[in-house]
Amino acid sequence: MRPTDQDRATFAALADRLIPAWGKMPAASAVKVQGELLDLVLRVRPDLEEGVARALKACAGKDASQAINALHGSDAEAFGALSLAVTGAYYMADEVWQKLGYPGQDGATYDPHATPDYLIDGTLERVVRRGPLYKPTPR
Repeated sequence: MRPTDQDRATFAALADRLIPAWGKMPAASAVKVQGELLDLVLRVRPDLEEGVARALKACAGKDASQAINALHGSDAEAFGALSLAVTGAYYMADEVWQKLGYPGQDGATYDPHATPDYLIDGTLERVVRRGPLYKPTPR
C-alpha cells in the first residue's frame, strides 16, 4: 500500500481522535504519524496494510469522530489495524520518546565471568534467612 496524500490526511485526522493532545503529550498528527512513521509501520507490519486501507477508504471525506465510531462497529478488524498503526507510529516518534523520558534501547554490557552483585551485597541474605514461603500443593 502506498498511501496517497488524501490517505495521509485521513490517517492524521483519525489518529488525532485516537491520540489527542493531552498534558505534555502532543497529538498524533503533531508528531507526523501520517508521514514516514506510517510508512515504517506498514513496512514492519505488512499484515496491517489491508485493514488500514479498508479503514481509510471507509472513513475518507467523513467527520473523523463519526467515521471512527462507525468503523469500530462495522469493521472491527480494520479498526484494530488502524489503531495499531497509529499507536505504533506515535510511539516511534522521537518527540514522544523525549517527552516520556525513554532513552531508547541501550546495549547493556555483561561479563559472564564476573560475580553478580546480588551474591556480594547481601541481597539474597534476607531471603535465605526468611526461609521458604510457599504452600504445598493439595493432593
